[in-house]
Amino acid sequence: MRSIILSFILLFSALASRAQTGWSVLNIPNAGRYDDIFFINDSVGWAAGGSTGWIRKTVNGGQTWTLQFTSPYYLRSIEFIDANTGFAGSLNGQLYRTTNGGLAWTDISPGISPAPDGICGLSAPTANTIYGCGLWAGPAYIIKSANGGDDWTYTDMSTYASRLVDIHFTTPDTGFATGTANPASNGGVIIYTTNGGISWTTMHATQALTDIVWKIQRLDAANWFASIYSEPTNDDTRMLRSIDGGMTWTQLTVSDDYTYIETIGFMDPLHGWTGGEGTLWETTDGGVTWENIDVGYNYNRFFKVNDSTAYLSGQRIYKYEGDISTSVALAEERTTAHRLSVRPNPSDGHITINVSLDNATIADLSIHNSTGITVEQLCTGNADEGEYTFTSNLTPSTAGGYFVVLKTNEGMRYEKVVVK
Repeated sequence: MRSIILSFILLFSALASRAQTGWSVLNIPNAGRYDDIFFINDSVGWAAGGSTGWIRKTVNGGQTWTLQFTSPYYLRSIEFIDANTGFAGSLNGQLYRTTNGGLAWTDISPGISPAPDGICGLSAPTANTIYGCGLWAGPAYIIKSANGGDDWTYTDMSTYASRLVDIHFTTPDTGFATGTANPASNGGVIIYTTNGGISWTTMHATQALTDIVWKIQRLDAANWFASIYSEPTNDDTRMLRSIDGGMTWTQLTVSDDYTYIETIGFMDPLHGWTGGEGTLWETTDGGVTWENIDVGYNYNRFFKVNDSTAYLSGQRIYKYEGDISTSVALAEERTTAHRLSVRPNPSDGHITINVSLDNATIADLSIHNSTGITVEQLCTGNADEGEYTFTSNLTPSTAGGYFVVLKTNEGMRYEKVVVK
């Protein structure tokens, strides 16, 4: 049901460009977007297949992938404790557990009260301690198990955040969660606990409306990185880094122009990537300068397994192996979920908005002015596949530029509208 952009991208057309980037496209079916990946070593890993509901496993470093499970729901997150025990979270509230390496999965979410709306992030610092968080569209909460997933607690996080997306714990008691502050006018937020989630401290807020701190990466004890998902009312692209274990954060500019980013990952303190959908940026100086590179599409999770190997989830799975010198060129189609159109444009203030959803999803459709303030919320919540039409009257006395923004599980679509 996804529309296919009628172009094919020859990712690595020459050995020279392949050697420069070190990236390859793995032999795995197109999922639109694999939202998460987790490896227990450089050979064995799993991928959560977003709207396809797939869980696929590799035992040979991504050369081949076996379909183990298909959920009827959107799978956002996946985390393994060891070769046998793992968890996968959906954006519809299900939390699956396996105890046999993914051969069978059981929904254990009925044991969580109140029921979570969805589980965007998972983190298991020990075999017994597992955390989860959500939801990208709100509300904000954290779930926790202290006995390997048998029992769970639910914590309302609205005091600290309006939504949560990612979570990373280094010990059973110490960890970070990321999302949007509450109030949202404080921007994207990183919060921190040292007592297992009993209390939290805000470590950083971006102070930019529409920001979400989307992904967080621990490179080592000192170096941490985070991506900033934003909307086009912010006319630049930014990320965050910490060199003191997450105690203080510095915001760095990736581009003076806006691009949509979600993923972030570094191989060492200098060399890393950030990006989303069709744009991937690379830095070799710790984020001071960035260069756009052509690798894959629709990125979400970066996973480093050792000093020379990393994986990136996207439309397919992409593998980084440093400066290797051999490759097989691969043409990859780019598939885009959902469509948005706004007419007329320019407008006297009266506009018609058409939305086409390729599958059931969480849909958040809103209109923002040029400063990012929401002037109208047209819909938010679960929506079925299909065609939708909305009308709006933007007051003619406030002439200027507006952004119609559609956020879904699969990503974001937007159009700028000029009101005369």
